[in-house]
Amino acid sequence: MNNALPSIAKQEELDRIVAYLDVNLGFITELLQADLRLFVRQDEKIVLYNYYQSNRDSLYMDAHNIDKTKGKTLDAHKDIFVHKAFEHGRPVIGQYGLVINNRPIQEFAYPIVFPSDNGTKEVVAVIAVERDIYLTRANLGQHWDLIADNLIKSLQERINTNQTQVRFPLISLGEGLIIVRKPSTIFFINPFAIHLLSELGGHHSSQFVGRSLDELFAASVRKARGKNPRAAISHIEEISLSRRTVVLRYIDINSEISVILIKDISEIKIKDTLLREIHHRVKNNIQTVSSLLRMQSRRYPELKEAFNEAISRTSSISLVHETLSTSEDVEQVDFGNLAGTIIREVVASFGMPNLKLNFNCPEKVFVISEKATSLALVLNELLSNSLEHAGPNLTEININLQSDHDRPGKLPHTQDLLLIVEDNGQGFPADFNYKTNNGLGWEIVRNLAEDSLGGEVTIETRKSGGARVRLRLPSIILAN
Repeated sequence: MNNALPSIAKQEELDRIVAYLDVNLGFITELLQADLRLFVRQDEKIVLYNYYQSNRDSLYMDAHNIDKTKGKTLDAHKDIFVHKAFEHGRPVIGQYGLVINNRPIQEFAYPIVFPSDNGTKEVVAVIAVERDIYLTRANLGQHWDLIADNLIKSLQERINTNQTQVRFPLISLGEGLIIVRKPSTIFFINPFAIHLLSELGGHHSSQFVGRSLDELFAASVRKARGKNPRAAISHIEEISLSRRTVVLRYIDINSEISVILIKDISEIKIKDTLLREIHHRVKNNIQTVSSLLRMQSRRYPELKEAFNEAISRTSSISLVHETLSTSEDVEQVDFGNLAGTIIREVVASFGMPNLKLNFNCPEKVFVISEKATSLALVLNELLSNSLEHAGPNLTEININLQSDHDRPGKLPHTQDLLLIVEDNGQGFPADFNYKTNNGLGWEIVRNLAEDSLGGEVTIETRKSGGARVRLRLPSIILAN
């Protein structure tokens, strides 16, 4: 095992590996119900990078002060197992007998190696797992070691195969836990999951282990709700029986084991139904406002342009509520489909049948619903600006909508959004400054895109002619 520091050329990749471990260990500490510490090599030293604890109490009485220890150098005498894992490059299992705050624990130290191009392997990090012996016996029983080993092996395998964009999801409060050997044989189920499944299907607790999920849910109504491969979720399923509804998230650990999180969403389903009805009524009310504006515009033809702009804006808001009124998930909006409709309606309102319009949305873009209205209005304004101010030579508009895979969102399981609107018109005037422009359209963009959504707006005149507006919005796309 080569313990020398990797070359400078590899430092960026090593930083990516450490960041990948950092975002995944929250899932692992919650699943194992154990305290985790991540040690990494920095400047020829081994330092504590981060500390993780589950929703239960930590082993450490002053865990809230743990941030003070981040960045401190490893003490080989105090953390002998971590030191050995770095030195020998293999897992080190501590003996029973260590006591922290009157709680018997056992420590495991798992090395994470960097597979170099020259065939050598270098230990770049060690994950130290400290478990309360009695607590983990109660939670995962005899399967704890198996699950812990497979979780760490899964992280290492994804590093080896350059799949560090795949992340484990967060485990929310109120979710039961089922662990299966693929394809679907249950070998562990926690008490909360037993309670949910017993109410759903009338099974006794002794009837779960060793059976398949397909057999358990044979009499249930099952509906697929998609998947999220970037969050290691192979698929999501909704199961209904006897007026109860649960949702299952299937999380791939490796080729042998899957973790399934189960949650009762019966009350949520009722609330979602009410919310969809509210969105439907709001949509109808907005459409009524649009009709009134059209009537007023006929009475005041000299204000037709202003009325048309107001109608276009209310129409974009109405489309958001219409989408939410028919969506299966009122917490998110398929903004790719919504944007396509908005674009078509705005272009149609300007009466330009010969305009070449290119809308590119290469993937599903699910936007947090509470931010969808503001984003819809911003898109409406940017497109309207191109149609209105690009000049008589305008023949083409290109719109690109996508998530930024290279820069994950600051909030958990979110991504930044990129929206680019460009045309082949006359471009921006040389002295144009959108920040000080007093036009209503640009004021709306500033207020919504920058102030409300926290976005970054950049504008430029293209070298080939025409205008380009680039908008980046942080943490607006749900990656989960």
